[in-house]
Amino acid sequence: MLALAACVAVNKSVLTSNPTGAVFAKKEVQVFFSTDSIPAHTRIAIMNAKGDEDWTNEGKLIDRLREEAGKLGANAIVLLKMEDPSTGRKVVSVIFGVSANRKGQAIAIYVPSLDKKQQ
Repeated sequence: MLALAACVAVNKSVLTSNPTGAVFAKKEVQVFFSTDSIPAHTRIAIMNAKGDEDWTNEGKLIDRLREEAGKLGANAIVLLKMEDPSTGRKVVSVIFGVSANRKGQAIAIYVPSLDKKQQ
């Protein structure tokens, strides 16, 4: 399980420090889509994830984004985009033995109304 989780790399640009000092477990981090109505929130970080298509799926990518967001004090993410490697990239991957990465981008946010620890 640990080896599979390590297959997804997440880099983050922190926008603001942890507003409550709390951390959240992955299961406590809610997922919103950019088209959803999102409650009042504070933006914590912009996160980009990538993982080899052969070893990851969208679920693993989203779970990793949730895990990293929780560590930063975010209790939700806004999923901006998910993309699979292009056909050309997949062909290059097979011919040259290089990685074809699945990618995702999200914004980590803190939503006070979702925080059961503060209520």
